[in-house]
Amino acid sequence: MLTKIIYKNFRSNFKNYVAFFIGNMMGVTEFFVFWGLYSIVKNMSANSVMLEDTLEEIIISVSVITIFSTALMVYSMLNYIKKRIADYSLFYILGMKKQKLYVFVLSEYLAGWMVSLLIGLGIGRGILYLIQQIWHKLFPTYISLCSVGTEIYFNTCKISFFIMLAVVFVLLIWADNSGISRMIAGNEIKEKRPKSIYWSICIVIGGGLLIWGYWSYPSNTFTGYVLSHVEWIMGGFLILIFGGGILLEIIHSHLKFYLKNLLKLNQLYSKYQTNVLVLLMFLSLHFIALSYCTANVCELLPINGHEKYYPYQAIWMNRGEKGDISFSETLSHSYNGKYENIPMIRVSSYGNELIGISENTYKKLTGKSADLKNEEIIYIVNEYKNHSGANVTRGGFEYGRNGFTWLAMGSYINELKKYVDPSSNHPLPNHDTDHLYKIRETVTGNLFGYYKMNDEAENVVVFSNKYFSRQYKILSKKEYEPNTLTLFAFPNESKEKATAKIKKYAKIHGPNDFELTDTPQSTLYITDEFLKTVKKGDIFKITNKIFIIIALLISVEQLFIRD
Repeated sequence: MLTKIIYKNFRSNFKNYVAFFIGNMMGVTEFFVFWGLYSIVKNMSANSVMLEDTLEEIIISVSVITIFSTALMVYSMLNYIKKRIADYSLFYILGMKKQKLYVFVLSEYLAGWMVSLLIGLGIGRGILYLIQQIWHKLFPTYISLCSVGTEIYFNTCKISFFIMLAVVFVLLIWADNSGISRMIAGNEIKEKRPKSIYWSICIVIGGGLLIWGYWSYPSNTFTGYVLSHVEWIMGGFLILIFGGGILLEIIHSHLKFYLKNLLKLNQLYSKYQTNVLVLLMFLSLHFIALSYCTANVCELLPINGHEKYYPYQAIWMNRGEKGDISFSETLSHSYNGKYENIPMIRVSSYGNELIGISENTYKKLTGKSADLKNEEIIYIVNEYKNHSGANVTRGGFEYGRNGFTWLAMGSYINELKKYVDPSSNHPLPNHDTDHLYKIRETVTGNLFGYYKMNDEAENVVVFSNKYFSRQYKILSKKEYEPNTLTLFAFPNESKEKATAKIKKYAKIHGPNDFELTDTPQSTLYITDEFLKTVKKGDIFKITNKIFIIIALLISVEQLFIRD
């Protein structure tokens, strides 16, 4: 008789139980998909600069999705137990023994977990395969088809298993300490909330975190960028948790309004902790999806129209020899163009090459005097979103010593790469006094164009005339070092043919590219070709972020539907 009742009860509530296990299944699916994407991108990033740049974004996304997926699985399993408590109470009243009830609960729970895990892995594998196919079709340069390693399956199963085990462990302790009757009544326990006005101090702290995040954000370093978002979320948490409790208490004191809206507010008054946790998950995911990801998408838009920020159709770093000058003159005359030669030296930082110029050249290009002394420099960050000359903070370029940056004169050759390798016995950047330069000023500028794939490559360093002249003479003796920057400008109708000629000549007569920098850098940049590469990369980044936004919003809506 009891068996029939259990069977009919389970069948009549089957849809409700399935709905709760969908949460666990979704958590497994998202965990598998994003860790799978991370594995794929990490394996391919060594051969693709764009993937190296994208890897940071995916790491952040993986961290967020891992936390949310874990929370979703815990939430789903706990809610499943709560949902079944009413049914378990019926079985207990009808005479089911305590030990038998425990075995029944655990068996049902374990079977449901196993099914949701297997389905989640299957769906996750299908989604990951589909994403890989789409990415490979749209961006074959960046993504190739490959299988996911067994460690992704193992990690997903391991996380899900430990969450399941933790929930079971908590349930057994709860049942053992409280007894079945208390466990059954547990669903009716009123949850506490902060009521005292003294908790307002936490709201003030939350507001302080929001302001702190505002000040951290403009630092333009990866750490400051991530830290600001964490501070904003934590500040929002504190304001929501403690502000919400105090607000409910204020509403309760206004009896007329309270009674009028009692049905709407009842869930918050009776289940405050549960509902606030759900709201916090909404806040976190919507904030990350609509703030972090959407802001990054907007930053990449528009993907067209950047040509106007590039004053030259090509820039070429060469030796400034008679043949190079003669070629530039003949080419410019033949294609109705213009050219200008600027004395320069190659300057290296950790994994990047920069352009070094004298303060005389700086004054000629900008009209500003520098008056630099000894090894003082002006550091110009190449960008066109801020007006030229705007003061900016770039702590990441100081390499651990405030007000100084690490630089080496010359191209980023193999010897220098070995020198900066962590395994070498050379001093750390902040103690390497032979390579430290005092930063007089860090400003934005767009002197030659934005030919870079990261924050530091091809930025401009201004030296004093005396120091530049000395380094120019030393480096000019090395055949592989460029000492002249030739800037070419051509009308639209002839630029394609002219730049093709430059490319052909530079390949034969120009300095070699060592290709040892963290991102691809060259002694020759053809603007149209560079912009085409950047545009394709931006589209790839945008699709990544849109996918993350959709995944996060679907996740949070699933939580809303389930709740």
